[in-house]
Amino acid sequence: MTRNEVVIIGAGPSGLFAAAELARHGVGARLIERDVQPHHEARATAIQPGTLEILDSVGLLPPFLDAAEHVRRSRLYGPGMSELRSMSFEGVDCRCEFQCSLPQYETQRILEAHLASLGGAVERGVTATKVEPGEDDVLVELVHADGRIETVHAGVVVGAGGAHSVTRHSMSEPLEGTTYQGHFLVADIAMPGPFPRDESSVVCGPAGLMLLAPLPGGRWISFQDLEEEVESVSADEVVVRVETRLGGKCRPTDVAWFAPFRMHRRIVSRLADGRRFLIGDAAHLSSPFGGEGLNSGLHDGYDLAWKLALVVHGHAHRSLLDGYMVERSIADRHVLEVSDQVHQAMTGLADAVRQRREVPAAAADPVASALLRNARAMIDVDYAGSPLVADYTGNGPDAPEPHPGQRYPDWTRLSGTSHHLLLFGPVADVESLARLSRRWSKRVAISREPDLDPIRAGVPAGGGVLIRPDGHIGCRFPVADGAALATLDRHLSSYLIPDPGA
Repeated sequence: MTRNEVVIIGAGPSGLFAAAELARHGVGARLIERDVQPHHEARATAIQPGTLEILDSVGLLPPFLDAAEHVRRSRLYGPGMSELRSMSFEGVDCRCEFQCSLPQYETQRILEAHLASLGGAVERGVTATKVEPGEDDVLVELVHADGRIETVHAGVVVGAGGAHSVTRHSMSEPLEGTTYQGHFLVADIAMPGPFPRDESSVVCGPAGLMLLAPLPGGRWISFQDLEEEVESVSADEVVVRVETRLGGKCRPTDVAWFAPFRMHRRIVSRLADGRRFLIGDAAHLSSPFGGEGLNSGLHDGYDLAWKLALVVHGHAHRSLLDGYMVERSIADRHVLEVSDQVHQAMTGLADAVRQRREVPAAAADPVASALLRNARAMIDVDYAGSPLVADYTGNGPDAPEPHPGQRYPDWTRLSGTSHHLLLFGPVADVESLARLSRRWSKRVAISREPDLDPIRAGVPAGGGVLIRPDGHIGCRFPVADGAALATLDRHLSSYLIPDPGA
């Protein structure tokens, strides 16, 4: 019988990143994976600008930039390759104004190497067959590849095992929602491309719908709709179908992998239950047309890791983990809404073209376009309403943004894994600030008059802003006086534990 503080079940992208992030925060986790060898299937390929920003914050951006194609815009074409819609990431307020596109197995290779550099490893050929909660731990039964059975008592179990998660089943949490009409075909193909390799393209024609996005090495990931009567296809049929949808202009020269599948919009009602947590596809499924599923799983792992690490180290109250369920439920439901919007728009246009109906003109609304671009980039998540955020400047319609709960756009300029308190303008009560600094010296890094723009921090007239380890604004106040600093102290005390002896 073994005791482990954290057990992560599933070594896909979500599980790998969660384990690596826990290691970066000083918490070892046991990461198990039932498959003996990593898969070599393209699967989820899009990594959004907001996710690249997270990878940048942990020093992982360079290998992704080197390995991936950079997709700067998307275009939607109708019959005769007439352009119907377009969207560009140009001008999005983050470092990378593009998606990275690379096979999922490459993403996992990079993440596994990163985990190894932090002293972690994947235990392959180990299957979790039972997850049962106890009073003070979670009992996990593991079956090894040689048939050996091991019983583990875990302080926390993180379910990252995908749509058939044993952890989710142990929580009696179904993936609630809908399955989209029709079924689809995904394929990894080589082809002299008809489109620029810094673009993803959607083609809607009489033969049906097809999405193409570039992959490294002259390859493409393709998605297309299948007729209801088609239950299976061959590699040769994939070639013919792609060529037909491109009007005979291009023909694949190789098909590395393909799979028919259905698309879903589903999410659990609870992402956590005591000592059990769900991340990635174990918790939610979204349409691949949105290109956000893998990303939201990485965001789940990133969010859970900083909160769980603080609790494991005894630096935070266990109630902080309730914030994971509250905040990631907000974010993951938003992902499903955005992905559904994209899915319905694409399939609706495809149906209009197929039925020779008039295609509605694109709305020329720059504000709506910017909001959609930020949503697609995954930088618009707002945790307002969470018990972990507070606004003491007033949150009326005229309150400046970003407001507490939103992402601080310059957060990657802050280093380390702690909270950061940014103070702009004079400090009215220096003694109170000194007391606050002593009390939270190991939890909060305080910067007076930082070389940062207060407007971009949401305090254009000056004041204080608390930036959480995940880059979201946790609290702000208009002036650093005794009352404001006392209020900030109470806010921190609501989930963090002060330095011993402070």
